[in-house]
Amino acid sequence: MMNILVVEDDQFERSTLVRMLKASNRDIKIFEAATGGQAIRILEQETIELFFLDIELPDMSVVEIAEKIRSISQYELTYIVFVITHVYYQLEALKKYHYYNFIEKPYKQEDILKISHRLIKGVTKGHIKEQAVRFKIKNYILKIFLKDILFIESQGKNCMIHTKNNQYIIPNISMKGALRKLESSSFMQTHKSYIVNFQNIHLIERYGKNAWIVHFKDYALAAYVSNKYKKEFLNRFLPKG
Repeated sequence: MMNILVVEDDQFERSTLVRMLKASNRDIKIFEAATGGQAIRILEQETIELFFLDIELPDMSVVEIAEKIRSISQYELTYIVFVITHVYYQLEALKKYHYYNFIEKPYKQEDILKISHRLIKGVTKGHIKEQAVRFKIKNYILKIFLKDILFIESQGKNCMIHTKNNQYIIPNISMKGALRKLESSSFMQTHKSYIVNFQNIHLIERYGKNAWIVHFKDYALAAYVSNKYKKEFLNRFLPKG
């Protein structure tokens, strides 16, 4: 799943672009912002992999929002496509922000298809083995590669992420919220307090009549599967036939 942020103050234009993107690409999630301020708040909370930025926003100039995006380390090289009304408008001045391309209003489906397919293919190819999740914690952003996560454990209002080498406490996030952040079919909630990564399961052990213990290679701690999630878990974990 690729996250795209569309920043456009005109609701009709924004809806048109979003509709065209969804019609051209299946495996995407689109976030929408009508102002630069809304856009900044979204990209601080989510991992955005492609930006479509209108160059005329009500609260900040295109230069200001481009500078804010590029000032965040994880977005230094993220693809930006500028949405413009006139081809010549400020494009020379925007070159230093390393934009990938531009699209001109009114939108053409073939242009959206061509640009989005090319960029999505590039992002997927470059990140298929390096997918990561990011959590904003106070004044820093924690980046964890999905392949390194063994399981996630609920601890009151917080979650503990167990990886191959470390444990991380993520404050004020629920199991549902953590699963939504992961956005990967490799993960499943197996208990009210556990989410496991199928890619890193070493073995499972029956625990009583209706539960299982999930073990991970070279890791002392384990996760649990409750009766509520047992059927779905076993269907996904055990080979069919």
